[in-house]
Amino acid sequence: MGNRIPEETIEEIRNKVDIVDVISEYIQLKKQGRNYFGLCPFHGEKTPSFSVSADKQIYHCFGCGAGGNVFSFLMNIENCSFMEAAATLAEKVHINLPIQNEVSPFSEKSPDYAEMFRAHDLLQKFYHHLLVNTKEGTVATKYLQQRGFTEEVINRFKIGYAPNTWDAASRFLEKRGFNLHEMAKAGLIVRKDSDGTYFDRFRDRIMFPIWDNQGRTIAFGGRILYEGELNI
Repeated sequence: MGNRIPEETIEEIRNKVDIVDVISEYIQLKKQGRNYFGLCPFHGEKTPSFSVSADKQIYHCFGCGAGGNVFSFLMNIENCSFMEAAATLAEKVHINLPIQNEVSPFSEKSPDYAEMFRAHDLLQKFYHHLLVNTKEGTVATKYLQQRGFTEEVINRFKIGYAPNTWDAASRFLEKRGFNLHEMAKAGLIVRKDSDGTYFDRFRDRIMFPIWDNQGRTIAFGGRILYEGELNI
């Protein structure tokens, strides 16, 4: 058996944690314009090239290319797992961390270990494609651009869009041969108890992939989009 953090708890942590406060515990940051800069903790340098955005809650080093969100920063700086990083961040913002005890889709002992990573990777690419290449993602793209998310940032962090339908992700995964029961256990879709059918967990949301310390997509955070406005 393995442990899994509910998706809604991951999102709650993401919304309450301030990446500037977290990174400031490791390096000295100085505000320059809208962003904060400091010496990169991931490579040696004398001139600060490590940028932290309070608005976007992401970091990026212009020297070595390191970048990500608060989860990936903690995983890289502490060389810890996503579960350990989430637990540390939850404690900082006083969030109880409910653990679901079940077969973890990311347990190396699981026969479906590789398939779970493949499903998350393909779904991340699917969401990103919908954001940048389809009419459905236009409103979300415009909103992100208005908030200062450049095309480079959107592409670098593989930000995506989950359409306002009930089965886009479910059909996408099923057509590629994935077992929907296993996908529901992984938290990517939801099984309806009344009739056993499946529907998408994320609908009409801007999608932010969450990576492990090897750069693999292991979860998603989604922000609801209503008529061009994000509920944040």
